[in-house]
Amino acid sequence: MQVIVQVNYLAVLICGVISIVFGAVWYSHIIFGRTWMDEIDKSEEELKKDMNPIKTYGIAFLCNLFIAFALAQLLAHCGANTIAEGIRISFLCWFGFFIAPMIENSLHERKSIKLIIIDSGYHLISILIYGIILSGMST
Repeated sequence: MQVIVQVNYLAVLICGVISIVFGAVWYSHIIFGRTWMDEIDKSEEELKKDMNPIKTYGIAFLCNLFIAFALAQLLAHCGANTIAEGIRISFLCWFGFFIAPMIENSLHERKSIKLIIIDSGYHLISILIYGIILSGMST
């Protein structure tokens, strides 16, 4: 049984780059930035002071590469070579592996429903984009 299948590494890299760009827009003042900051009880100045952008965005980029690589592996193992199949499997991954534990953790951490929606929405759209890219560029 082959555990690692061949994937399109360029597609995985594109997913990683898109995640950073999309996250910057999603969490900016353009979309949910102000609400997100209110929900985590931080000001823009506090975030800038407390954050090392190279470390934060570098680790976020690597994490999203891992997610894209794992999804590429899963799509290949499932034989998902159409965009519709990529979207379906990506949604199932989000539903089972992202949103369920996110809700569980958020309940214990007493996070608001707004914060859960903002964060899980980012992950939903990201993984759906990954599914489109990875299935559309499958080798």
